[in-house]
Amino acid sequence: MINFMSLEAVLWDMDGVLLDSSQQHLESWKRMFQTYGQTIKPGEMMRAFGMTNDQVIQSLTDEDIPKKQADRMAKEKDAIFQELIRTQAQFLPGVPRWLQIFQRNGLYQVLASSGSPGNIDTILDSLQARRYFDAIVSGDQLPSKPAPDVFVLAAHKAGVVPLHCIVIEDSVAGVQAAKAAGMKCVAVTTTYPSLKLNDADLVIENLACMRMEDIKRLWQ
Repeated sequence: MINFMSLEAVLWDMDGVLLDSSQQHLESWKRMFQTYGQTIKPGEMMRAFGMTNDQVIQSLTDEDIPKKQADRMAKEKDAIFQELIRTQAQFLPGVPRWLQIFQRNGLYQVLASSGSPGNIDTILDSLQARRYFDAIVSGDQLPSKPAPDVFVLAAHKAGVVPLHCIVIEDSVAGVQAAKAAGMKCVAVTTTYPSLKLNDADLVIENLACMRMEDIKRLWQ
């Protein structure tokens, strides 16, 4: 067994961490908004990465969208996304290796994503990754990152205090949420350049670059 120092639980973000689903998200938002006569530029979507569907809709429209309509729009977008990702999902480099290492060494692993339950289920099943996680938390109905709620709930489900958790993230809002929760954070540069993620404790290109010593050093 590997001594991971104070680490007891690993909280994984999903989009941009387990897999790069950015193009499928962009395409599904684009198609959905087109049905409502609105054009969304890719650059506008970047600032919304890591947010819940409701927050994305409100941030990308010029008017206040009623809750019922926003829910309908989110469902339409998710249906398109799930159709696209079902046959296109692939692990990012290094992810399967670390999922296996953490599992073999008895660490709790929780998926903590802002994604909807339907998106989470589709991706986990497509990647055949469900077996690695002790719990799954959707932040779809929680305050959006950078609020720490999704990670606080994930730690609670693992029965581990924040001090002994590490979050693996890819977004600026996600890093901020992890630090607000009082947790260590590893950021991968799938979605943002390293300079924008420098609030994280460790910034790496992808998980294939992460070493055991990098994790242990976070608690030294």
